[in-house]
Amino acid sequence: MLAALGVFACAAALLLALALPGEWSPSPAALAAGSLRRKIYGWLLRGDRVLAYELAGRSPEEVLKRAALLGPAMGALALILCWRALGALALLPTLALAAAVLVALDAAVANECRRWRERLADGVPALVAFVPAFLETGVITPRRALEAALPFLPEPLRSELGRALGPLARKGSLEALDDLRRRAADPLVDAVCFRLKAGWDAGIGPDIFEDLAEQVRNAREVAAARATAARGGLLALVCVVGLLGAALVFGYPAWRHITGAMGGMFR
Repeated sequence: MLAALGVFACAAALLLALALPGEWSPSPAALAAGSLRRKIYGWLLRGDRVLAYELAGRSPEEVLKRAALLGPAMGALALILCWRALGALALLPTLALAAAVLVALDAAVANECRRWRERLADGVPALVAFVPAFLETGVITPRRALEAALPFLPEPLRSELGRALGPLARKGSLEALDDLRRRAADPLVDAVCFRLKAGWDAGIGPDIFEDLAEQVRNAREVAAARATAARGGLLALVCVVGLLGAALVFGYPAWRHITGAMGGMFR
């Protein structure tokens, strides 16, 4: 009894020493937590992930908050399930599962960024079709042709091009097109923006996008295939959910009836 109390007192004293701040500095636990937080931030914002978080409309703080909620919960579940079989080694799958939650949330942000770029690229064929149509009238400037095409473009290309036209209308700056190319990271968007910027001062004609016909056709085919795959995936999900529901509604009573009938044969 005294030994257990001594161990408990030593553990409590150690935890207090680690958690309570000193006279002039934070506690060791706070320093360790701050260092871990900085490392996680550095990992989340590695490479071009700053742009990925911006395009996905997320922030590292939001990911950390969700990881702080889901990670301990999943880790505790793994600890409960593995403790009896592994003992103290159950801490390993616990930490691994908690870290996997953070990795999964980061991957979800990257997936949202990828889908945003795909939707942006899907709107380029409409831009390539409408801008030359307005320029063929011969009484409209390239800037007005782009502005007139905006209502016919899908999101997010409509918002991105509208934001790029703002500096162009105020001070004639085409640098926003370079920013659009960087955010899109798509060859077709890059080609369209390059032709607009290169031919702006010399004059843009209705034939500016004629050499992109093959790329536009390929982009339309990719968009159609992507939409077909999405509808097929939705149909498959509905079928799976329907089968699961049918199994719950009809399968369990049928199983009970069969097992009851088979059990009655041996009475």
